[in-house]
Amino acid sequence: MRGVTFTMEDMKRYSVVKAVMDRKMTNSEGAAALDLSIRQIKRIKRKVERQGVAGVRHGNRGRSPAHAFPGKFKKHVITVVQRRYKDFNFSHLSEMLEEEEQICVNRETLRLWLRPLGFGGKVRKQRRHRKRRQRSARMGQMLFLDGSPHRWFGTVQSTLILCTDDATGEPLYGLFHDQEDLDGCFAVCQEVFTRHGLPVCFYLDRASQFTTTRRGGVHVTQSDGQPTQFERAMGELGVRLIFADSPEARGRGERINETFQDRLVAELGLRRITTAEAATDYMNRHFIPRYAKRFGLIPRERVSAWRSVPSLVDLRHILCRRFARTVNNDNTVSINGHVIQLHPLRTRLSFVKARVIVNLWLDGSWHVLHEKYGELPCDELLSASPARVAVSAKGVTSSHCKKGDVFMLQ
Repeated sequence: MRGVTFTMEDMKRYSVVKAVMDRKMTNSEGAAALDLSIRQIKRIKRKVERQGVAGVRHGNRGRSPAHAFPGKFKKHVITVVQRRYKDFNFSHLSEMLEEEEQICVNRETLRLWLRPLGFGGKVRKQRRHRKRRQRSARMGQMLFLDGSPHRWFGTVQSTLILCTDDATGEPLYGLFHDQEDLDGCFAVCQEVFTRHGLPVCFYLDRASQFTTTRRGGVHVTQSDGQPTQFERAMGELGVRLIFADSPEARGRGERINETFQDRLVAELGLRRITTAEAATDYMNRHFIPRYAKRFGLIPRERVSAWRSVPSLVDLRHILCRRFARTVNNDNTVSINGHVIQLHPLRTRLSFVKARVIVNLWLDGSWHVLHEKYGELPCDELLSASPARVAVSAKGVTSSHCKKGDVFMLQ
């Protein structure tokens, strides 16, 4: 057709529609090829039957919208702005043009016209509306787990790892540790889960023991595609993890830490407690019960959200460091310099080339689990470091275990 321009997209669309019309493709196949609905394909077919190849073009192509400003008017506005209003933002500019020049153009139209020419300056970031988050309705619905480094006793700095309930504001259990690491967090979780049950979710910061946040560089292989040991453990227990984007988002948990740094430090000094073990015992037996009685709130709903730990689940096999390994030719498995020797069973003498799961419990003991034979007898032969392994950024995912595995069971 004379005076009509067709794009490559038009040609592709016409070829597909023509194939549908010639019964070489079905309507559904044509719709899938063009990412359209079957109704649209039928409509285009009817247009092509009436207009030929021109039927694939949109009817409004090449037409100016009825409400569009004339080109001369746009040029006039740009000239006026360049001459007198260079330093105005678009909202202010729209107001001034109407007041001073009797030109009525809304700010979004001015933005489209003038932004490509360099007007408008810095793009102002829109602030998000923030509002106070209401406390959880039930106890056990949301927990905080956080570490607070401080000089709690004496002159040596240590870290208090504290778990707190959001609904009541009551601390549930605390532990003094050298630093906020995976072992300390697992130890606190084990106490809380044993005493109270499983919560609905944790509200956490983005510390490395909870989730992997590093990107690029030497850490490019570490991503959230593979869960951390903590994410793996909570996933097995059905505990949801929510990660805060700022300390302010977890304000209640942060304020509890500040209160502890004031009151608990004073009491530990009064009792002349100078060791982590003694401080942990005093805090959980005396300080936390009095704190809960003094500052604890009544939840909005009396029925708690705690879930009982299933009777067949051994938390020690879940709240631990887990590694997937293949048994070596000498019936050993090696993990970061640690060599664990497997012993024979009555029903099976060798496990060479077998896939096993190795768990490092919080007490430093190794436990090797086989899908069919359960826990295998073993001993540690060689250790390059005393009873601890560097934190693995990635936990064992479901890809390492088959459906029906009982590695978490007693």
